[in-house]
Amino acid sequence: MLGVYENIDRRAKEPGLTPVDVLMLTLDAERYLEKCLDSVYAEIPVNNLIVVDGGSSDNTLSLLREYPRVEIHVRPDIRTTGKGLELALSRAATEWIAFIDSDMELPEGWYEEMSKYKDKYDYFESKRIMHWEFYRENAASVDIDRRSYAIGQLAKLNCFRDYHVEDDYMWGATDMLLRQIAEKNGYRFGKIANTYHYHHATDNLKYESDQVKRGRRLVFKEPKEEFLDRENREKALDRYRKAVVKYLDPEFVYVRGHEPTLEMLMKLDADWVKSTSTKWHRVLSEYRKWRHIRRLERLAKLMMRHGATIGDRIRRVSLR
Repeated sequence: MLGVYENIDRRAKEPGLTPVDVLMLTLDAERYLEKCLDSVYAEIPVNNLIVVDGGSSDNTLSLLREYPRVEIHVRPDIRTTGKGLELALSRAATEWIAFIDSDMELPEGWYEEMSKYKDKYDYFESKRIMHWEFYRENAASVDIDRRSYAIGQLAKLNCFRDYHVEDDYMWGATDMLLRQIAEKNGYRFGKIANTYHYHHATDNLKYESDQVKRGRRLVFKEPKEEFLDRENREKALDRYRKAVVKYLDPEFVYVRGHEPTLEMLMKLDADWVKSTSTKWHRVLSEYRKWRHIRRLERLAKLMMRHGATIGDRIRRVSLR
């Protein structure tokens, strides 16, 4: 822990460096929080660590208070990452800010390597390595057209001058919204392959202190999530679908023509989609027609392959 086994406060050790506000959301984050914060304070000249906590019942808050210049907002009433980041962004004041998850770890030299790209990009992220029982590089984290599910770790605060969410839908799609806003504001988004961050994944229960959010955990085989509360899971997916329709443009690179996303959005009420986004309603209407045509083509191929057997089966079903 900072101040216990070594002095790793880079802002104090190198006061000539330009300070950076660090934004973090937490909820029951104690398992990797010390490792995360030690690496953050060692790498980044932290101006203020701005934390929005969802109501942790473990040692998260006491651990945070051991570090310098920490501004903690305990807000269990904020239900989504989208709204939590809105509060954190409103408190930031430095030209450059850093987004850090509470289960991330930065390697030595991360900040120097990232800083080399400040002239090239205005908002950018480093390669993501998932730290399970083994290391696995996330290939999407260096592909500018694919979603890595990470929030870019360095950005100019002005990239998000119009950032606002007004409901509880924006949870799980925040990384896409941030990039979309930055690019619409005329700023450059990038991905850096020359450095990385570790993203620790754990098998403990997620969001244990939150009755609504909890209900899933990571199970270690080939890593996958086990959903313990299907009702909560479906509610979260419904919020995610609505967030995509309400806040993301259908032409945004991560969702444009992405069939799994389109298939997922088909579960939304068509009237709600139409009243919320005419663009998405048009896209989903076209996708529905295309999907119907594709099914007919598949049926025709089956009938050609199996002849009368399929035709007789269809006629028997239609006569019932």
